[in-house]
Amino acid sequence: MIYNLLISILLFFLKFVSTFNLRAKTFINTRNNINQKLSNNIKKKDKVLWFHCSSLGEFEQARPLIDYYFNNFSKYKVLITFFSQSGYDIQKNYKNAHIVSYLPFDKKNKIKNFLDCFKPKILFLIKYEFWPELINQTKKSKVKIYSISSVFRKNQIYFKIYGLFFKKVLRKIDHFFLNDLSSSNLLKDIGILNTSVVGNTKFDRALKILSNNTEIEYVSKFKSNKMCLVLGSVWKKDLEIILKNLNELKNLKIIIAPHKPDKEHLDYITKNINSNYSLFSSIKKSFKSKILIVDNVGSLNKIYKYADIAYVGGGMGKSGIHNTIEPAVYKIPVIVGKNFSKDNDTKELVDLKGIVSIQNSNEFIDTLNFLIKNKKNRNKMGRINYKYILSKSGSVEKIINKINLK
Repeated sequence: MIYNLLISILLFFLKFVSTFNLRAKTFINTRNNINQKLSNNIKKKDKVLWFHCSSLGEFEQARPLIDYYFNNFSKYKVLITFFSQSGYDIQKNYKNAHIVSYLPFDKKNKIKNFLDCFKPKILFLIKYEFWPELINQTKKSKVKIYSISSVFRKNQIYFKIYGLFFKKVLRKIDHFFLNDLSSSNLLKDIGILNTSVVGNTKFDRALKILSNNTEIEYVSKFKSNKMCLVLGSVWKKDLEIILKNLNELKNLKIIIAPHKPDKEHLDYITKNINSNYSLFSSIKKSFKSKILIVDNVGSLNKIYKYADIAYVGGGMGKSGIHNTIEPAVYKIPVIVGKNFSKDNDTKELVDLKGIVSIQNSNEFIDTLNFLIKNKKNRNKMGRINYKYILSKSGSVEKIINKINLK
């Protein structure tokens, strides 16, 4: 009751802010008429597999499962919901789904009305999407709920004395498919035993992207036969230590993909580089430019294919390190910032010496120059990364076998 009251207050505030803030207005408006859209595409008699993802990262983790069930269980319809606008905008026409929608606000009546439009067989929650009313109302509808690729840490609210409300929410989930044993032990400590440690589906997804071997013609021509550095999912804090050194690097092609390719980040990049550059979206692309700036979202995991060395952003600020597996699968060395402790895979690959962590601008340029000059070391780090990913793959098959959908 208190939770729903707080959500109502938040919605009231958002509606007020939306009168003068475009972002808030978009957030409110995109959730209008979602029930009507659902009713137009799915009938109540349809059997539905429902995948909920926060944004693109979670969608990529869910994608192997989505594709498998779409291609092998034609009697079911596949629904994908997103919380974020970027996730929805890029995947709204995803070919292996019957409908893609926004998730309603997590309020009792809104979730209930959403569920009245269709009858899901299973709800798959990807990673951290533990919305209380979503879980409560779905469970009341006697729907199986599975948590996929979830990770838990000791400092989360579920494991605090004051987290009883959220513990009760977790206990309504039918099964947790976890990334690691420590998450299983944490859940066990609060009485949740319905867990399987299967690993992260992102490894299977990365190997699938590798096997697809998708060509991006312009990027291939841009790289030509030169060595290429890809700066992926970078934030301003990453760029502050990187951009000052880029002009010193000769005979190196550079691709910069900001995590948020909005005007603020793109302006910051263009104002702080002295080399000629092209924009990924531009029709006037120059193959002779030194720097390519990726000003869209959704293509980075394929662009890493053209990297000889990759830097993955998030580690110089507080946002947390982004996906290091996406570049590592291409058998290349990866550089990250200093803040990566929350990502177990990055931690393990740093220990194995497939990934290098740097603290500052000097360490970045020294590491980069060392890797540029030492092909043997690049190859060795690349092999370490690829071998690690292979050893962690297979979680999708384990999940499918455990669920055993008929």
